[in-house]
Amino acid sequence: MAGIGLLAVAAIVGIAAWRLLPLLDRGAGSIPTSALTGVPPLATPGSGPAPLRDAGASRAPIAGVHSPAAIVIDAGTGAVLWMRHPHARRPVASLTKLMTALLVERPGGLARSFTITPAMTGELGYTLGLKAGQRVSVRDMLAAMLIGSANDAADALAVRRAGSLAAFVRLMNREAHRLRLSDTHFSNPSGIVDSGNASSAWDVAYVARLLLGRPALRALVGRKVYTPRGGSPYVSRNQMLWTYPGAIGIKTGSTTLAGDCVAAAARRNGHTLIAVVLGASGDQFDQASRLLSWGFRKVHA
Repeated sequence: MAGIGLLAVAAIVGIAAWRLLPLLDRGAGSIPTSALTGVPPLATPGSGPAPLRDAGASRAPIAGVHSPAAIVIDAGTGAVLWMRHPHARRPVASLTKLMTALLVERPGGLARSFTITPAMTGELGYTLGLKAGQRVSVRDMLAAMLIGSANDAADALAVRRAGSLAAFVRLMNREAHRLRLSDTHFSNPSGIVDSGNASSAWDVAYVARLLLGRPALRALVGRKVYTPRGGSPYVSRNQMLWTYPGAIGIKTGSTTLAGDCVAAAARRNGHTLIAVVLGASGDQFDQASRLLSWGFRKVHA
């Protein structure tokens, strides 16, 4: 019971800190399964879920949604339910980490450990403060990246996967091309540098859908609090995990140029919906909540 109490306190403190302080990566932004469950099944190598389909998608204004680019999709069918400027290319901040997670996660490999090298350290913005020679696990670094949004954790996983940050960025862009993400180009694995790093609400929604098809990643993005093998717990920056009924993830992001961004998912009555809000004018969580609620009314009508 004491452990549960401590986690609850950590969660409350995390939310309070999130509300009172801007994301630490903001300052660096100026640097140039089935239809029943609503979760897409795991893709076989070299494939992915069917492309998103916007036939019948609404563009009508939704009260309280003012962001310049946003979308809500049915993750199970790939149907776009509502969209606003879905292909507008914009900086997406830490939503970049969704692609990084897809490329570094391998079945059965999360428990493996590796040694931090100098190339994995010294990143800008919010970091864990990783030091060369430190031993870490893939799972803890994925959790730090997806839950805590640590930029050096993203770099560590990228260098481990490809040998260097530059090689990993090439891998990211090859994967974006393979997935036909025509609005997307990456310049770094964390999203802390906006220069050359852009995507769209459409492409982010598709990548988020892919991530939900990976059980290990889906479990991580749905965690409110994660306690690593060593160090302090990571508390999710996604307030909707506490406030929106049925919320299951996914990721927040914020830099000066990107503004406040979120990819949010929730599951109700056999449907999983994903809402993406980029460059929010106002509270990104409130707007994502409004989009999801509108979507659930539509699919349950």
